[in-house]
Amino acid sequence: MDNSRFKVHYYGSVFWLIFWTIFFFPIALGLFFTDCAFEIEGTTYYFDYDASRFWLGFWILVFFPVALLLLIINGFSIKSVSQK
Repeated sequence: MDNSRFKVHYYGSVFWLIFWTIFFFPIALGLFFTDCAFEIEGTTYYFDYDASRFWLGFWILVFFPVALLLLIINGFSIKSVSQK
């Protein structure tokens, strides 16, 4: 039997993540992907957004396409580290 391993870690404020998950899930999802890591079968993927999370959350709430523009303009970095 093949066992696959999948771990998730969020480096931001867990309070805000839970708060927005309860009241407006798209903001919670946006916040989650601004500073998190996934470990899949020995490879860790780090997601990082260097600009203001407040403005990203605000534009997700008000008008989602502007939030996508912020992600494109300010940059969204993904780093992978293999531990094998």
